[in-house]
Amino acid sequence: MLEIIMISTFALLGAYSLWFFFKAKTYHPLGLNELAIMWKTHKQKADCKASHIDTLLINNNEVVGYKCNCGTEYFQKRLITQKAHTFTNTKLMPAVTNKFTGALAIKSSMNAVCLNCSSIKQI
Repeated sequence: MLEIIMISTFALLGAYSLWFFFKAKTYHPLGLNELAIMWKTHKQKADCKASHIDTLLINNNEVVGYKCNCGTEYFQKRLITQKAHTFTNTKLMPAVTNKFTGALAIKSSMNAVCLNCSSIKQI
C-alpha cells in the first residue's frame, strides 16, 4: 500500500514539474517599438485594413497585447521559467491610482510612436 502511494506521489510530482517547466505561461510586457512592429506585421500578413489598434490589453500597467478591428488578438506570452528582458523599458506609465489619468498617459505614449488605439482593457 505504501509503495502505491509513493509511486503515485512521485508520478504527480513529475507531471507537475513537466507542466511547470514546459507549459505554464505568463504575460510578458511589450515595449512600444515591439507593439508597433507586431501590429504593422499583422497588417501586412493578414491584409488588414484597420487604421488603428482597437483595444490595448494591459496587465499591471504594462501593455501585453492588442486587439485589432478585424478581430485578431495578440498576447505576448512566455514560459514562467523564462526571464523578462531587463534592458528594455516596458512601463508605459508610473503607478497611478486614477484609471482615467493612467489611460491618458498610455494614449499619449502611443501617440508618440504614431500608434492610435480606441480603448484600453485591463486583463
